[in-house]
Amino acid sequence: MSKDYENVLEDLALVYRLKEQAEAHKKESDALLAGTRALLTAKNEKELYTKMFGIFRSLYSYDVSFVLENDSKGKMRCTNTTHPKLLDTMWDVDETLSRAIKSSPVALFNVKLQPTWREHLHLFDAPITSALLCPFRVHHQQAVMVFCHQTLGFYTQEYVDMANRYRTFTQQMSMSVQAKLMALETIKLKEEKAQVEKSLISSEKMASLGLLAAGVAHEINNPIAFVNSNMMFIKDVLPSLTSMQDIVQELARATTDEERAAVAEKAKQWTSNNKIGPIVDEIADICEESGEGLNRVTEIITSLRSFSHSSDVSIDDTVNINDCITNGLRLVNSELKHKVTINTDLADIPLIKGKTGKLNQVLVNLFVNAAQAMDNGGTLTVTTQCNYLDDNEVVIVTVQDTGSGIEKDDLEKLFDPFYTTKPTGKGTGLGLYISFSIIESMGGKIKVDSEVNVGTTFTLQLPVASSDSETDDSETGDSETGDSETGDSESDNGNADSANANKAP
Repeated sequence: MSKDYENVLEDLALVYRLKEQAEAHKKESDALLAGTRALLTAKNEKELYTKMFGIFRSLYSYDVSFVLENDSKGKMRCTNTTHPKLLDTMWDVDETLSRAIKSSPVALFNVKLQPTWREHLHLFDAPITSALLCPFRVHHQQAVMVFCHQTLGFYTQEYVDMANRYRTFTQQMSMSVQAKLMALETIKLKEEKAQVEKSLISSEKMASLGLLAAGVAHEINNPIAFVNSNMMFIKDVLPSLTSMQDIVQELARATTDEERAAVAEKAKQWTSNNKIGPIVDEIADICEESGEGLNRVTEIITSLRSFSHSSDVSIDDTVNINDCITNGLRLVNSELKHKVTINTDLADIPLIKGKTGKLNQVLVNLFVNAAQAMDNGGTLTVTTQCNYLDDNEVVIVTVQDTGSGIEKDDLEKLFDPFYTTKPTGKGTGLGLYISFSIIESMGGKIKVDSEVNVGTTFTLQLPVASSDSETDDSETGDSETGDSETGDSESDNGNADSANANKAP
């Protein structure tokens, strides 16, 4: 009987041990699952480590926890901690710490007896007396996670055994933290890249505005000058018209023939000195000319506003390319007039997906470069059409100049950032790079063909807003746009800047 009883006791003890192991494994699995879930929801590095230390708190009771990683020979550095005062502190690799790194967890009954610890104890807010050192691998190197408690001898052999069991879990947690850090770093890099690109686009836009500023100011000053001259003429003839009004009022008040005869004499005298017919005709001409001049100023301001249109609007905005072309040519008019003939063939095309301000920036860049490629004169041809490529409806824009062209070796690097063939001070090398980035972000493509001494053609392919998008309602037909404000002789719009000169922007 006694033998059977002993066997039952052994079996029961075995069951208890297995039960404890099962509970330990379940606790570890639950912690790993909760930890992974917590780490996935972390939004930054600080939150990530806060969650990690929180996970270990469910396994090991501690007042302070920190991680030590190798820094140099004989030194380890605190890289993460629940107690900020310990961050970046340097720890000598003494015998105890060395044993923890190389083999297994170590429990310290009283840290005040450790020289390495005594020089750091003043950093703790509460008196720390016991510690548990748990080795694990991070960044392909051995590291140590340290748990500290205020109670003397708190960490017993039971905690050492627990740390041994959870060693794999600790390393898995560390790997998860590093993976999450890399993911957060990738997100951060993407955000920084987007911010840099945004800054570059803004800088290039301001540079373009600076280049066009003098010309735009001249375009505005011309109509303002003759409007001002017309106002001076009206100011000069105003006294004569006022005196005529006085004569009319005096005639209305006259009651006798003698009074009316006297007023009639004044009217004859005024007529001999002033010709009312020519004055009225001239005032009518002045009003018409002034209206045209002010309309011209309004158009230029509208083009500037369109060019500086915020680039933060939704990519789902629809854009009228023909309007962008007209505005762009108007802006670069001072760069083109007197030397470049402009031909436009703008078809009745649908709206595209994109951003007005950014597309205007691309077109102005191309027009200005084309102008610089044709210093000795030439022809700029801008066309739009709708076509199907790979079963997708796209709008195709071509900007062609008869300038000096681009060397084949330069064509391969044309869209590289900071690459330019222009003389120092003439270009930053960002214009075409930014144009390429903008068109690509809109889901489009930009291509270039060039031959030295013949000219360059840039082709933009941009997806339409939708299959049932309304076509462009503005009057952008060939004859109306080509000969109106962008024609060679009438619009003084010389060459546009097609970024294709022998000079990349």
